[in-house]
Amino acid sequence: MTRLQAGGGRNPADAEAVLAAFARTSGDVPAARRVARQFADLDEGERSALLWSEDAGARLVAVLLMVQAMREHPDPELTDEYLSAAKAERFDDTVLVDLGAEELVGAPLVGGSTGSLFALVKSDVAMVRRIALVATLAFVKQGDAEVPLAIAGRLVRERSDTVQSALGWVLRETGKRASEDALVAFLERQARFLSPAARATATEHLPAAERDRLRG
Repeated sequence: MTRLQAGGGRNPADAEAVLAAFARTSGDVPAARRVARQFADLDEGERSALLWSEDAGARLVAVLLMVQAMREHPDPELTDEYLSAAKAERFDDTVLVDLGAEELVGAPLVGGSTGSLFALVKSDVAMVRRIALVATLAFVKQGDAEVPLAIAGRLVRERSDTVQSALGWVLRETGKRASEDALVAFLERQARFLSPAARATATEHLPAAERDRLRG
């Protein structure tokens, strides 16, 4: 088992117990959710140790623990630590973004300033730019197409699959949940910059004639 790499005074047995429990599972996201629920009362230091661990399973459970904690008691420090780990390039799997960005980064901004999201777009780290996109799903679920399309517009020319795959997903959800008309208008201007896979995902819910036209 990989030894946790984390600072501060802590009892490693608690964090190691999480890893031991996860090691007895299939190792997938549903299993990680079960372990996170089992260790919901893990203290902040132990959770931080998991987040900054070299062990991929530890990081996965840590993000799920942070989401659980944010749901129970919203805390900007959770957002800060999550983003710190991403900016330090601790996230090497997009699942850590896709499971955490909406609730840890996006949801706290709904109804307030979105300046911090636009700052994330400028990051040199692709996972952080993906966070900026996936976080906008919190706005999409409130029927807001403006924020996700504004973020997407700043990233649409990027070639990395880390960002392009998120573009397709977020654009599709924007059209389905917020405004199909706004999505179509966006794609009429920007679809040529999307990768073929992202364009296919973004348009998959549209009527066939519209879909075919926008895929061009």
